[in-house]
Amino acid sequence: MRHFKQTGGTLLALALMSTTALAADSIRLRLDWSWWAGQTPMILAKEKGFYDEVDLDVEIAQGQGSKTTTMVVGENADPIGHANLSTVAQSVSAGVPITAVAGWWQQGPISLICTDPSIKTPADVKGKRIGSTPTGSDGQILPAFLKANGLELTDISLVNMPGDAKFAGIASGQLDCISGDDYFYAPQLKAQGKEVSVLKYADWGVTNLGFGIVVNNDYLAQNPDIVKRFLAATRKGMEYTFAHKDEAVGIFLKVSGNTQPAEFHRSVLEAYEASLHTRHSEGKPLGWMAEADWEAMNETLAEFGSMLGKKEATAYFSNDQLPQ
Repeated sequence: MRHFKQTGGTLLALALMSTTALAADSIRLRLDWSWWAGQTPMILAKEKGFYDEVDLDVEIAQGQGSKTTTMVVGENADPIGHANLSTVAQSVSAGVPITAVAGWWQQGPISLICTDPSIKTPADVKGKRIGSTPTGSDGQILPAFLKANGLELTDISLVNMPGDAKFAGIASGQLDCISGDDYFYAPQLKAQGKEVSVLKYADWGVTNLGFGIVVNNDYLAQNPDIVKRFLAATRKGMEYTFAHKDEAVGIFLKVSGNTQPAEFHRSVLEAYEASLHTRHSEGKPLGWMAEADWEAMNETLAEFGSMLGKKEATAYFSNDQLPQ
């Protein structure tokens, strides 16, 4: 039997090889905005060790808006981002080298939120005072909502205002409805004792995909396995979040330091859970996106929004990295 003498250099080399083999892949996820409850599945996946289980060391960085996130990911400063998919679509059309690889919150939350109890259908908004932000995604989709339901802008009393002024306007009774995210405005109005009706654009003929994961194209081509592991662990975090909402809210509050009531954040998660699929993606794995939804949304953005350079729907997204 032959024996080998292990020198100090050999032992060091073996130790380094072992460390390298066990090292997790590091990645930074850029969020769409500062902390809010829709980011809970990713926060939970990190806190519960789901990313660790797939050998990923994930740093989560807060964002400054989905548009900024798409640019940061496009530059590969942070290779993966969480962003509004309608914003992703407009960035891709403008030439930003990114691809949506998962659509989590698929039925977009943009809606008309009304405190006039007579408003039950789109036809009921005729003559009503509606606050909207023209530079926001809600303002760009409002005309499509009206057209899809046989209405014109002249049928309503449109009040253009900044986003932070809309809630004050409807809370004080100066407006009948506001255009915005239902999960954010509706619970706050209900907490003030107001009767609230919601006309979700997605329920009334306007496809607007919500939030999902976007990846830099070069990074995706070079690191498909990392992206697949990230999506698998994130989906596990999402499933755990919806199965344990109270625990998930507690983790979100601990990490974010948010001071809003836990009930508010739970209501956001409930809205999220109810919006995971469209009729085209129903029955498919969580995160799977339909070509028909992207095409319909992009047609709306090209006609009513600021999208230029509309491409074929498959240029915007891929389902190939999702766990089956």
